[in-house]
Amino acid sequence: MAMPSAKGLFHKAINQSGAFRTTMLDKATTQAIGAEVMKELGISPEKVDDIQKVPYQTLSDAGKKAIKTISDKMKAEGKPVIGLSWGPSADSEVLPYQLFSNEAFELSKNIPLMIGTTINEFSVFRGGMPINSTNEQATEAIKKVYGDKSDAYIAAVKKAYPSGKMTDMLSYDTMFRPGAVVQANQKSAVAGSAPVYMYLFDWQSPVMDGKYKAVHCMEIAFCFDNIQRTKNMTGGTKEAQALADKMSQSWINFAKVGNPNHKGLPTWPIYNSSNTATMHFDNTCVIKPQMDKELFELIK
Repeated sequence: MAMPSAKGLFHKAINQSGAFRTTMLDKATTQAIGAEVMKELGISPEKVDDIQKVPYQTLSDAGKKAIKTISDKMKAEGKPVIGLSWGPSADSEVLPYQLFSNEAFELSKNIPLMIGTTINEFSVFRGGMPINSTNEQATEAIKKVYGDKSDAYIAAVKKAYPSGKMTDMLSYDTMFRPGAVVQANQKSAVAGSAPVYMYLFDWQSPVMDGKYKAVHCMEIAFCFDNIQRTKNMTGGTKEAQALADKMSQSWINFAKVGNPNHKGLPTWPIYNSSNTATMHFDNTCVIKPQMDKELFELIK
């Protein structure tokens, strides 16, 4: 959506669990990293193809050393070191704008966007409490993470997810969804922008005694209607299939006409920063405004 050369090659966009907010490095920096990798490997520029013969671990180690070397050099020169890693770089041709710049949003303002995340994403691996934890254990775990902000964190989570349990407190996503909200707000604010539709996948998987909740990628089987092929993660239940029927139809409708609404769902309004209308996909699908503003402000 931020590539001028891609204009006209697609007519809708669905962004699932992804809103790239990190500033892209400039081309000079990424080229310096690449040159340093070659230096670490002892490969001259004219023999760059030899890099394909390098064992993975050797290449990975060289990459880490190269990034550290360039990082240290930039710090010594007083340059900011932000997001120094592997990824796309801004140039004057393929990616001429930072992805969250006004120019990038203007470029794709005619493209309808559906955007959303799962309610737990990677959180179940980072700090989620075991199923059999007590409320006291959950409280202690929260204090270890948030210290003197613990009470404020608990209050913000309760406001965002009033039906949640204390042992769920650390499992709610605060890494993927904030960027999705920012992207939806910015795109919907562009004058003459195509519609934006926001969703949050709340459905909790029953497998492994509920261990994985609505983990990253859990929604994919639903939007592609592959519940029966993914029983190891969805359980293949009637409830899961019913939700897949609704979600897959929304994805189909959006791809066809840019509007995910159909008779199997409550009316799904176009999103903007004022109404923040969000479709919550669960056994019962509902529309809610953004409930986690205070939470995101707290952890920002």
